[in-house]
Amino acid sequence: MSHFRLLSDPENYVAIDWDLLKDDRARVHWLDHFEEHFRRTLEHAQSWYGRPASRRIGAAGEEFQAAIDKLRAKPDSLPGGKLDIIQLDRLRGQALRKHGIEDPFAAVKARENDAAMAIYPETVRDLHLMEGDQKWLHLIECVFAGNIFDLGAMETMDLADESASFVQLAERIKPRPWLVDDFDALGAQLIPAPPMPWAKAVVFVDNAGSDFILGVMPLVREMALGGTQIVLAANETPSLNDITVDEVIDVVERLATMDGDLAAMIEGKMFEVVSTGSGIPLIDLSEVSDELNAATEDADCVILEGMGRAVESNHDAKFSVDCIRLAILKDAMVAKRAGGGLYDCLCKFTPVAPAAEGGTTQA
Repeated sequence: MSHFRLLSDPENYVAIDWDLLKDDRARVHWLDHFEEHFRRTLEHAQSWYGRPASRRIGAAGEEFQAAIDKLRAKPDSLPGGKLDIIQLDRLRGQALRKHGIEDPFAAVKARENDAAMAIYPETVRDLHLMEGDQKWLHLIECVFAGNIFDLGAMETMDLADESASFVQLAERIKPRPWLVDDFDALGAQLIPAPPMPWAKAVVFVDNAGSDFILGVMPLVREMALGGTQIVLAANETPSLNDITVDEVIDVVERLATMDGDLAAMIEGKMFEVVSTGSGIPLIDLSEVSDELNAATEDADCVILEGMGRAVESNHDAKFSVDCIRLAILKDAMVAKRAGGGLYDCLCKFTPVAPAAEGGTTQA
């Protein structure tokens, strides 16, 4: 594990600068969030693992509650005397894995993958009827719509129980201008394609289901059709409803059976799937897998998708190549800190050499 090779200043890289020891209100918010979220996570675990796991599930709940109680009483009690969301993510994951609760959302992910796959062929057919800015704007909006489904945010966790359709999720997308709106500058790069301006793009993917299948895959499929080789970088181990590297491989193979163009591009080595080495919803780019660094040696574009990877962490990370951040804000405090509100969208394009025209429009 080492720094991500495409960071422009790895020595000064900070994954997240939100110090919960200095922000009392945020600390209360996140401790409350993780406490309630863990309770609901264990409900999913009970449903998935069944009665034989009840004792392990109860023990995990008691251990994590004790950890939260300790942090309320002594916030600097974690090793290193620091407290941020990444540490809380790791604490949650450790409590689950210690008691054999490896993937409490496995059933939800499988269900959502199947539902999204049923819609995928129609999604691809619709793209054939579009061109220019209409097509690329639609693709970006699909990423936003898919990214709403997130079992890591309390505001959207109920969507898993409601089985909200992709169309219903898309209706929640706010019209432009978005909170951060660099689409015009990004579109200036995308719309003339082919050829695409990038030879290889590494895409840090987020959630299973509609997020990956109906959001990310149509976008990167179109980029690959324009000549960009795609590296899909996913978590090594389960976390919430994030899609893992093994699940990405399985899903892409299944999609290829219903998409001849995708199958041909896979055969032509236009797609590669690698593990980031991570097992949390955010990502610390100071600790990524050697596999990821080897695959991205010649990449010239980074795409960070999802609130955890593009906003809560790495919002201001600097890269030696062009960077695209795409996310929808699903936590009230994260949204407020970003200067927006719930369901605000972020399309942030940071080229290595900024374009003469265009730029960020921020509400």
